[in-house]
Amino acid sequence: MKLDFIKVLGDGAFADVWQAKDELDREVAVKIIRPANVGVADALSHAKALARASHKNVVKVITLEKAQDPNTNEEVDCVVMELLEGITLSKRLSGEKLTLEEIEKIGIGVIEGLLHIHDQNMVHGDLHLENVMVLLNEVKIIDILYLNSLAIISTETKESRLKRDLLSLRILLNQLLTHSITGSAEATEFNNLLEADATCKDMLDAFLEITSPQILGDDQRKIDHAFSRITDSDYIKGESYAAALDEETITPIILPLLKKLANEKVYESKHVHYVQAIWSRLPAHQRAEFLKYLSDVIDRETPKGRWAPGIRLLISLRSEGWEGLTKFVQVRLEALIVKDVLAGHKDIHSNINLSGGALGTYSLSLWKNFTKPEELADNLISLLRQSWYTQNYVGNFLIQIIPELSNATGRREEFIEAIRISIRNDARIVVNKIENLPKDWVEDIRRP
Repeated sequence: MKLDFIKVLGDGAFADVWQAKDELDREVAVKIIRPANVGVADALSHAKALARASHKNVVKVITLEKAQDPNTNEEVDCVVMELLEGITLSKRLSGEKLTLEEIEKIGIGVIEGLLHIHDQNMVHGDLHLENVMVLLNEVKIIDILYLNSLAIISTETKESRLKRDLLSLRILLNQLLTHSITGSAEATEFNNLLEADATCKDMLDAFLEITSPQILGDDQRKIDHAFSRITDSDYIKGESYAAALDEETITPIILPLLKKLANEKVYESKHVHYVQAIWSRLPAHQRAEFLKYLSDVIDRETPKGRWAPGIRLLISLRSEGWEGLTKFVQVRLEALIVKDVLAGHKDIHSNINLSGGALGTYSLSLWKNFTKPEELADNLISLLRQSWYTQNYVGNFLIQIIPELSNATGRREEFIEAIRISIRNDARIVVNKIENLPKDWVEDIRRP
């Protein structure tokens, strides 16, 4: 076969790899064997075995040739292989986190490729991120060490080499999971599913259980799997990540997943886009069922338990969330929030963000649902007329709702006078926030 060498693609301990064109004008990769290296005597026999071991996840060997080395002009042994257009797995993992679809494609491809290599009575010998190529629609294992086949080595060496391959595979799959949207928690769980002597088949089963729990038909497993993604420390705030998770969340688990999120009290503001996305997929009767459940959680935790996650979750569901609460919880929660406003206390010279009135700050998001907004208005006006600390509490957390609240309650003049008192008292946060109010409010406040 006539080969026209174009450029060097890489070099290794056993060979150089060139991009070339063959006599049919096909672009190929050509591995030129280095005769000075240990193991070269068996290189071509090993390559012949590779040529017979055809698999979609193993680089394809086209033929064995003698060719003139472009560097030395000497005739050398070479292996002609398919030219792969892609990047190494190492480079891919240095970028954005892998999606679930990507880790399934890559992980399963590597497992099946290595299993096929072992079925041909061979080992890879050097499996790691640089020796896996990620192409557009598939993944391929490359750079199998040109060593003796398993058929002609001792049992002890054979077991040792197979064990090294399996350990390398396990490490590679862990790296995949860690650098994906599943996160480190799933990598840990993957390891826990495997015994020390796990085979390729064992790793495939465990990998599928982690990445595709729906295959197992285990509803609780699916819920736990989705929940671990939400609570993972590497959860990424934003719409893109939320959309990716939403796509991977099957509809039957949404309701129990939301219940688990409420019951475990782990909801954070960063989860808002994901929760809103899966909420939009629920039918009306399941939304009603969840809000009844959330009512019970909020009622149980407020005001002396861990109430904040439940209320944040309620707020993420907008007005529909409040309207779906039981009437008793609506009335009770409104009363508790409005009452807690009176405990508001903010010391700007303290490292503590808030000394009192934490529950009251949720008036910011919920007050439009209140049946008695005038009571909230009364309390805010009173705080603005009191001390430096109560004034700064209102300024820091609730001043932005005052114009709209005053329109709803007819208390504009009282609010303006109370804010003037705060300014005269040099409540620094109020002073600094004045310019954020509507222009007509600023003019009236500053009017003598």
